[in-house]
Amino acid sequence: MEDEIARVLEASISPDEATRVNAEQHLTQGGTMPGFGLALVRCALNRQVPPGTRQLAAVVLKKYVKEHWQEGEGKFFPPQTGEDEKAAIRELLPNGLADPEAKIRTACGMAIATIATWDWPQQWPQLTAQLVGAIRERTSEDSVAGALRCLAMILGDMEETQVEETVPALLPELCAIVAADAAMYTLAIKRRALAVLHACLLTLGVMSGARQRAARDLMTPLLRPWLDVFAAALANPPDPTDPGQCGLVLETLRCLSQVVQYFAKSAGDALVAPLGAAARLFHALAPAYHATTIGKESDEYEPPRDDEGEELSLESVVSQLLELIMCLVEHPKLRTLLRDGMEDTIHRAIGYMCMTTSQEEAWEDDPNAYVADEDDDMTTVRAACGMLLHQMSGAFGEEGGGAD
Repeated sequence: MEDEIARVLEASISPDEATRVNAEQHLTQGGTMPGFGLALVRCALNRQVPPGTRQLAAVVLKKYVKEHWQEGEGKFFPPQTGEDEKAAIRELLPNGLADPEAKIRTACGMAIATIATWDWPQQWPQLTAQLVGAIRERTSEDSVAGALRCLAMILGDMEETQVEETVPALLPELCAIVAADAAMYTLAIKRRALAVLHACLLTLGVMSGARQRAARDLMTPLLRPWLDVFAAALANPPDPTDPGQCGLVLETLRCLSQVVQYFAKSAGDALVAPLGAAARLFHALAPAYHATTIGKESDEYEPPRDDEGEELSLESVVSQLLELIMCLVEHPKLRTLLRDGMEDTIHRAIGYMCMTTSQEEAWEDDPNAYVADEDDDMTTVRAACGMLLHQMSGAFGEEGGGAD
């Protein structure tokens, strides 16, 4: 069946409409046949098959899981996958997370995350150990990257108890990756580890009541090593031309913002070091930001993006720094850290608000566009600075009066 599925998958992307439609009908019919899901897994993992076909097999597998895995759920369409076939799929599919092809790792991770929605942890208790084990064993960079990508996908759908069970084993391994020597892990892998940490912090942070207290108790011993790692990651300004460096600092700032928002009490005095590093970074980045962003024509510079389309630029780093400072302003206890340097912060924010060359030209030609953009676009550094100054004025009263 595996060879036949590979041929049908290739036909499903044929430029000939009749061939394509016929292949799509075969795939739909195949979903009703025992063994179809397992054959898709084997096709996705077969490195003798072209990468594009393998990726498509994993994508079709995700669709198959949604339609045939759990009766009565979502888009279910009979028949339901047999228990023996489910077990075989759960056993084989994680192998795809170590594939040399990044697109295969991602597609397999998506399929695993879809299955985990129903089967984890009751029918798939070993999944956590498999993913954390792949990170701990570090047999290859591909296996670590695949496990991190999959964890980032499933953490958002975890139940509170699942996160509490996973975090103690996971966070030290993630911390070891980010703190490791540059020769051991790429900046992209380190950023991925930080993204998984961010997902954990967010899930734990929004818990309420008794679970909130339990989450804070859980995080207290786990946070301290991370705060040292944050301080080190923010110690030096990133190279504006290096998306890897910008991405690592960006993700670090996101995690630090979550700690400020949800776990400041758990972090205690250890939070001062990374916050101090972030404050210095806010001032140190200004010259490079003016040179690379404010003085550039819009058609001269296209910011780099990762494989998911996220911008990894100095502008995105500055935006995240501003968000962190706004988190501090909103925090009733931590906002006092801003008081001594408030005047410098206000002046620096005003400097970051300068119009870019492209904005100046566009608004000079069309004043109405200026009014519309200033009112509607809240995603720019200029807009974020305006919101920060407004918050500081409200939080510090006459002390922050210069913000208005």
